[in-house]
Amino acid sequence: MIRDIVTARNAIEALRAGVPSRHAVSQLGTTQHTIKDDFQTALESVGSGRATEPLVVSADFGHGKSHLLEYFQDMAERDQFVTSYNVVSPEMPLGSGHVVLKAIAEAARAPGRTGKAIREVATGLDANPAALAGLRQWAEKADIHDRFRALLHLYEEFRADEELRMRILEDFEGKPLGVTVIRQKLQEIRQAALYDLRAPRNPLLAHDRIRVLAQFFRACGCKGIVVFFDELDRMARFTKRQRFNAYEELGWWREIARTTGAGILPVFAMTTGFVVTTVTDGKNDESAFVPSNAGVSNNLDPQYGRLGIELLKAEPARLESPTPEQQEEVRYRIKAIYEQAYGDAVRLLPIPASDVHKSIRWKIRRWITEWDLMRYDPSYQPEVEGDDVKFGDGEISDAELERENSDS
Repeated sequence: MIRDIVTARNAIEALRAGVPSRHAVSQLGTTQHTIKDDFQTALESVGSGRATEPLVVSADFGHGKSHLLEYFQDMAERDQFVTSYNVVSPEMPLGSGHVVLKAIAEAARAPGRTGKAIREVATGLDANPAALAGLRQWAEKADIHDRFRALLHLYEEFRADEELRMRILEDFEGKPLGVTVIRQKLQEIRQAALYDLRAPRNPLLAHDRIRVLAQFFRACGCKGIVVFFDELDRMARFTKRQRFNAYEELGWWREIARTTGAGILPVFAMTTGFVVTTVTDGKNDESAFVPSNAGVSNNLDPQYGRLGIELLKAEPARLESPTPEQQEEVRYRIKAIYEQAYGDAVRLLPIPASDVHKSIRWKIRRWITEWDLMRYDPSYQPEVEGDDVKFGDGEISDAELERENSDS
């Protein structure tokens, strides 16, 4: 009983703050049935080893993008996918594959488990030697660096060395294991001549690591990984160079989703208008775009930037405004959570005409505020007013982004 109350209060506090919570999402569900069907189709494609396209969703600010991504994350986990939810920001600017890799690994969740995803799922891999052998066979044929073939070989050979195996898993997550250690361990099993460990800078291996992570999860019994990138529109505040790097990263994600058997599904969310104000008109990045110089970004295929821009220009899945009936259903569900949280019955007030054009996030916060006031004085007739939040649009300098995101 106490646990139910705490869970309900956590959900209400998350809704009050305007952020999604797993309990609130599970209780409220979604009214975006068309997009939900598209996402389910993409999950089925990736889970069966087929190629797919990334899913791109857009909506006005406060209209439920983050809620929808949280709902999709729960869907994917119930379908036995590892998931990772990430927000584009100065700390994760999307233009660096290495920074993105580390963010994905840190946020990764394994279905039905807590803790570091790769460590949680790895516990059962030794009981399935055929799966580990299949993973190594994939690595032998895949276009990845020899380093990862060597690491998978060592992971299989040194079953009793838990410390080494943990460091190998950390390497997959973006914390490199020293080449000297890898060579030493290969020499112990007389396999050092099999692998060429000369490699470019660590950031240039990030995409290989993401691919290895996805295949490792598949070998451990999951269907792959679904990576969510929220608030893509924050790229508008980055410098032109950072935005161009980000377009190239987007192009890589599009290409890997189209790769048969990759086991990777990226999902991007952005506010309506971002493409017009930044990509096609406004700053007009589409016309100004030039590929990054080799080694400056991630040494990507020059076509990746164009692929990324085309992905953003393609018609995104637009969130539909809930009907009045659907909004009323949402209000009744939140009311039930609120009453469970505080043990008091609250009444529904008439919806002001001024609320018609407000976002669903704004309305939810209004309802909760009204119930807070009435809980302390049931006879009180609250009048809630609010102003829209205005965000700064100043450009974030390259120096500031690079200071917070060293790839070394």
